[in-house]
Amino acid sequence: HYDHTRGHRLFTHAQTYIHPSDASALDNQEDFMYYNSIDRWEELMPGINYREAAAQMGIEEADEPAVHINCYIEDGQVLDLGHTKVEVLHTPGHSAGHCSFWFPDQEFLFTGDICLTKAGPWYGEILASPDDMLASIDRLIALKPPRVCSCHIKEIDNNPVATMQEYKERIFKREERIYRYLKKNPANVNELANQHLIYQMHPTPFVLFWEKLMVIKHLERLENMGRIQRNAQGVFEAV
Repeated sequence: HYDHTRGHRLFTHAQTYIHPSDASALDNQEDFMYYNSIDRWEELMPGINYREAAAQMGIEEADEPAVHINCYIEDGQVLDLGHTKVEVLHTPGHSAGHCSFWFPDQEFLFTGDICLTKAGPWYGEILASPDDMLASIDRLIALKPPRVCSCHIKEIDNNPVATMQEYKERIFKREERIYRYLKKNPANVNELANQHLIYQMHPTPFVLFWEKLMVIKHLERLENMGRIQRNAQGVFEAV
């Protein structure tokens, strides 16, 4: 994702490691747009120019791929950094190739973009999956790490099991808000997104875009459970 690759050209001696499931997103512009669901922008955000919205976030075309990949990492691989060893944990959900990192000697877990922020879990792209994220969070909880840090926060969490459990529950709470709304108000994706059932505010077009993408993920889950149905006009209602 661009919030982690932006500025990579400044680190001229650094090597880039990535899980193979995410590698294509860095290879070329077309795959970047697909992996980040930007190819659905016009469909989901009619009348809003993508480049103008990206500029509001400080994103320019130069910040987007390609990024040269030096090495692929896999689940269970141990990276030897000299004095420190790091185990790769493939924890998909945020993206197909998302990884967390376990420091066994220090009993320290870095959860990456399973980011323990107030904004909550993010799975707003084509290959992201709330189902995978739930399983990944369970895997991290099972480690019972005494200390955890994630992206987008500045603190180390010394009570991480409870924090991760609460973080996981937010996925179910979002889904129940969507279901309860549909029980009273059949709605399409745009109407649901305007109810702020995932994000309390939409300060930029991108946040609204991500809300729509995540609403779609939850609608797919609810359809698979048989809890909602969709009519020919794209309107969803509770069964």
